[in-house]
Amino acid sequence: MKTFYTKTILATLIFILSIAAAHAQQNDDLINVLLKKNLISQQEADSIRSEQAIKEQKKLDKEKENQHNISIGSKALQISGLVQARYQGFAQTGVNDAFDLHRARLDAKGNITDKWSYEVYTEFAATIKLLDAYTAYKFGDFLRISAGQFKVPLSYESLVSDSQLDFIDRSQTVEALAGRSNDVIGNQNGRDLGVQVNGSFAKLNDRYLFGYTLGVFNGAGYDVTTDNNNYKDIAARLAVHPLKVLSFGGILYEGEDIAAGAAKSQARNRYGFDGQFVSGPFSVAAEYLHGTDGNINKDGWYAQAGYYVVPKFLQILGKYDTYDPNKVNTTDRTYIYTAGVNFVFNQWTKLSVDYLFRHEEAAVQINNNILEIQLQIAF
Repeated sequence: MKTFYTKTILATLIFILSIAAAHAQQNDDLINVLLKKNLISQQEADSIRSEQAIKEQKKLDKEKENQHNISIGSKALQISGLVQARYQGFAQTGVNDAFDLHRARLDAKGNITDKWSYEVYTEFAATIKLLDAYTAYKFGDFLRISAGQFKVPLSYESLVSDSQLDFIDRSQTVEALAGRSNDVIGNQNGRDLGVQVNGSFAKLNDRYLFGYTLGVFNGAGYDVTTDNNNYKDIAARLAVHPLKVLSFGGILYEGEDIAAGAAKSQARNRYGFDGQFVSGPFSVAAEYLHGTDGNINKDGWYAQAGYYVVPKFLQILGKYDTYDPNKVNTTDRTYIYTAGVNFVFNQWTKLSVDYLFRHEEAAVQINNNILEIQLQIAF
């Protein structure tokens, strides 16, 4: 009972001091009143004032750190965004060079409680699309439950944020097998409607050795009102971090979907594995994906490396990217060799220049290399 009363009194005092922290003058007046009534000593009063000054300074430092972020309430609403303006120069005859708005996005997220959060992420380029709309509850690092519309754990590169990609474009195999531009279900931006659990476990020093994600999804893609079949798709990913600079991952996806123009549903299964190594200015990443759509087997992989010639400013990159849309056909595999340069001006602004050398297995080659230049503003 004594412990209960002690906790109650402490909680009440903390509540009073929290209110006073928002009103510095009122707080000082309160301290003076307590001093006059001899309820606290001068030393205690000085200690309270000192603690208050430290809190105020921390608050100012935090506001300065987030000067490009809009916050309403106590983490209740945080607004951020992404704009990527792109130029593409095509070597192929008959294809016009052009500027376009690659991505223009607005992200609204926040915390309902310390453990309960939400996010609404919208695309405004070309057509308005709702990308993410979900709520999540975190029981701890070991378990977080999410429900709504969000990215499917179906490829490491697909899960990387658009603003954090090393290259302007994702690899061919990810675009074709992870619910993106060339997938049989159409361009779903790697997203779907469903529920998933994820977390990390087996902590060693300052990192977890393992991370997992397991989800159940409609399989029909994002921003849709109904599923196109009664089958629910299952996606799973396991990540291993044996060293601080080294990570490995494996994914498994089993689903059934109706491809565009198809009369009935068919299997849409995936599996793959990936690895990343990042040490100082040097980074390496690779990923393999295999897909089965109906009776057609597909696969592809990429490997890339990057190095900051000038720390945190000038990065040079190279990437090998290959994809085969039908394993039976021996003349349809495509190879892309990409050379890239990133100029990172600060944490919000980046200029990327990529040149894609394209090569097909077909006997007759197409002169279809591409130069891409993209300016990114993230706020």
